[in-house]
Amino acid sequence: MMSIKPRPLPPPLPAGGRIGVVALASPLDVRVARRGAKLLEEAGFEVVLPGNLGCREGYLAGDDGARLEAFREVLGQHPHALLATRGGYGVMPLLPRLPWAELARWGGWVVGFSDLTALHAGLSSRFPCATLHGPMLGGMARSVAQRADVIAWLEGRRRDPLFRISPAGVLRAGRARGVTVGGNLSLLAALVGTPFEPDYDGAVLFLEDVGEPAYRLDRLLTQLTLSFRLSRVAAVVVGKMTRCGGTGRGWRSRWRRLLAEAAPQAVVVDGVGFGHGSRNLAFPLGVEVVVDTAERTIRLGGG
Repeated sequence: MMSIKPRPLPPPLPAGGRIGVVALASPLDVRVARRGAKLLEEAGFEVVLPGNLGCREGYLAGDDGARLEAFREVLGQHPHALLATRGGYGVMPLLPRLPWAELARWGGWVVGFSDLTALHAGLSSRFPCATLHGPMLGGMARSVAQRADVIAWLEGRRRDPLFRISPAGVLRAGRARGVTVGGNLSLLAALVGTPFEPDYDGAVLFLEDVGEPAYRLDRLLTQLTLSFRLSRVAAVVVGKMTRCGGTGRGWRSRWRRLLAEAAPQAVVVDGVGFGHGSRNLAFPLGVEVVVDTAERTIRLGGG
């Protein structure tokens, strides 16, 4: 039985809806950002760019104060959706200072992945609507398919099934129902024990990562295991582990074995089409889904 209450999707964007772009993490090349914004405008949306778009403070899109101020300014423009520029790093330091009550009153679409996992996680207990794990402004500037997929969700055109499961990707067979949580493994491990981590009870946990050597994947998964998060989930769904493993031989087979051992009561599937990589299908976090390895699908629940 699910212990997490599912949240509804936000309202579809109206014709000419406003998309507010936010740069909470690492900087994105301004030319790429403007190209992505132009493509969204050509699709019929109004786009509001953040004041810190061209800022760079080392690995950040401006210092913490600049990123937070720009976020508040964009939110104050009353957009129908908030779309991140890119991931990298930078959301976690802002979590204690984000305008959570204002966001909850607003209740629109929040779109991003990677480092934006921290924002999704914080919103999971502070926001009335589901959020969208999916491509950001930089990714949509590079991929027609990713842009079309995100736009479809924003306009209320749901994709179901959300994903198909390959036979080789089934690590533990079964059928599980739960509310979607998760995102980037590194961020989820870093959030353990903080007020901003998601609730894992009865959840369908989605995981992905990029550029992590085998020993770090082991350590990150072990942290979730030792903190008893993975013993509470109904299913684990793993996406792309892009450029992971390093030079370790046989890392993928060990990784798959660790996954199955880490969540001994859960349905576990691997190799689903989301995460860092050329195929990054968007999906909502906070909604009920059904993972069915016999049918080999992950579908929206509620029925």
